Amino acid sequence: MFAALLLLILLPLSYAQTDLDHYVKRFKINPINIPAKNKPLYDLGFKLFYDKDLSGNNNVSCQSCHSLTGYSADSLPLGLGEGAEGIALDRIQKNGLVLNRNTPAVYNLSLPDVRALFWDGRVSRDFDGNWIAPEPLEPKVAKTLSSLLAVQSIFPLVNPEEMLGKGSKLSAKEGWDFVLNKIFEGRFKATYKKMFAEAFPGEKEFNIGHVGNAMAELMRHHFPGHNTLWDLYLRGRKEVLSERMKRGAVLFHTKANCTFCHNGNHFTNWDFQNIGTPQIGADDKGRFNVTKNYGDLYKFRVAPLRNVGLTGPYMHSGAYKTLWEVLEHYEDPVSSLRNFRWDGKFKNYRDPLNLDTDSVNNDTRERNLSRLLPRMLKLTPDEKADLVCFLGVALTDVSLQMDLIKKGIANEITDCSPRPY
Repeated sequence: MFAALLLLILLPLSYAQTDLDHYVKRFKINPINIPAKNKPLYDLGFKLFYDKDLSGNNNVSCQSCHSLTGYSADSLPLGLGEGAEGIALDRIQKNGLVLNRNTPAVYNLSLPDVRALFWDGRVSRDFDGNWIAPEPLEPKVAKTLSSLLAVQSIFPLVNPEEMLGKGSKLSAKEGWDFVLNKIFEGRFKATYKKMFAEAFPGEKEFNIGHVGNAMAELMRHHFPGHNTLWDLYLRGRKEVLSERMKRGAVLFHTKANCTFCHNGNHFTNWDFQNIGTPQIGADDKGRFNVTKNYGDLYKFRVAPLRNVGLTGPYMHSGAYKTLWEVLEHYEDPVSSLRNFRWDGKFKNYRDPLNLDTDSVNNDTRERNLSRLLPRMLKLTPDEKADLVCFLGVALTDVSLQMDLIKKGIANEITDCSPRPY
């Protein structure tokens, strides 16, 4: 009798873990591994990342929109540009512009298998490994840049709305020359010259690519996203995931159909899909703005998912506050798009953020919905809880697990608190 009861207790554990290990092997999922820190390069990146002198009006730094407090982004629906003040949820519009899109998190984006950055993928790599960027890169700059994140990081510097200064007419090249001049001839020139020499020993001439490499090194280690409970599990620490997390992981790879798009080590195929996201702010045609291909209307990059429990609000327009709302959207995307309700009042913005209710735009969003989009999943409440537990807790770096508890995520679901590690 006792033996039979014990078997009944252990069976769910065996089935959940056996199934999960099967899908890990089938989808060839591996833990994320980050190279060792290059300290001189990291230290240079740290100074550059936090230096407001790199902006046109000396009033904004990279950290203004990508902060530790904001979990490598800003925690707002839509970003706030140059002229705004504060960071994360305390960032206030003041004289800044409301940017068109949600500020994306930057966890793990310095790795060589990353293929597309920005929501519309305007920074990417071709099949030969060449950088694709919105502005031409000089050959010496392209040769210097070491990662896609390094390429991405130099473009906010020359964006008038983000850092260069509203109304600036400088070209990208002129903007980068302007930034380099401020670095090497500005008030910290002695410090920078010493730090660049230490970070790039033997280098005689520096360009904006060196700046990008240093900031990418800072982001690689400053924003941890490679040592999640999931990564520990993949390294053999099977005990760190609760049963609910394991069930959620199995659902993620089966019934929920998440892996049509969110697959691989980063939980993204780096592709672009139209999933019918409600549009907050001005009409944004997404990938179409880059390719001019009508088949790309309203497509946006499939976001990677590590630390996703902390990086809301979600989607390119910041329409959804919680992972629960994201799952509800996938239950019936058309109904979600058509019946979405939005209260656009935030203390951070001077005016309410408007929802795009234009019927023509929404007809096009609906007509061009991705064929890979999960629909009518009919997940039970317990299954949704399992999925949120896996996504919101198991995919969060252990160094940030206490932040989940502070935000009320880790303990709001039974048996979803982080496991001992």
